[in-house]
Amino acid sequence: MSAEHAVPERPRAGRARDAAASKQALLRAAQELFGQKGFERTTIREIGERAGVDAALIARYFGNKAELYVAAVVAEDAAARMPADFRGLAQITHTLVTRSDERGPGPILQALIRSDTSPEIRVAAGDRIARRVVEPLAADLADRDLDRARLRAEIAVCALYGISLGRSLGWFEEIRSVPKDELVALVTEALSALATPGADEEPGGVPGDG
Repeated sequence: MSAEHAVPERPRAGRARDAAASKQALLRAAQELFGQKGFERTTIREIGERAGVDAALIARYFGNKAELYVAAVVAEDAAARMPADFRGLAQITHTLVTRSDERGPGPILQALIRSDTSPEIRVAAGDRIARRVVEPLAADLADRDLDRARLRAEIAVCALYGISLGRSLGWFEEIRSVPKDELVALVTEALSALATPGADEEPGGVPGDG
């Protein structure tokens, strides 16, 4: 084909819009089908057909069906969008506590704790928390030259999700009944210690001994 009759390449912006539209179509189709049929009975092919796009794009945009499921339920939960550095710790805490007060545990937390959750979904949910919350927090701590940054981040995330779960399920009287703003302030103060270099301590010491 001569240069005169060559088909011009589609602009990158156009391809990006097409990719975004395909991804959103897959998310919407997944939300509908998972809601109607559940995770196990929904197939990759059905999602692609409902979305009107090649089902192979699921692997490109999401990885696998379990990761698409997690992305689909999170997309319906605006509270899942949180800052992920210790400068936003109060906002992260406020978001989780508000979410638990209004609607109970979020979809990711439910996926981790429900006994009937598919092992694939549980792994995908844990991976998403690691990628979206733990890793950015750990990077923020590493930028501050703190040792064991990943461990500190994991402790913070476990504490935050545990408090959210304990409050929504009413496990502990004080956590359940304390006003939200007071709880947020106390949790933020406690977790801020993870972003501060600790004083040298005797290894193996037991609190209260001596």
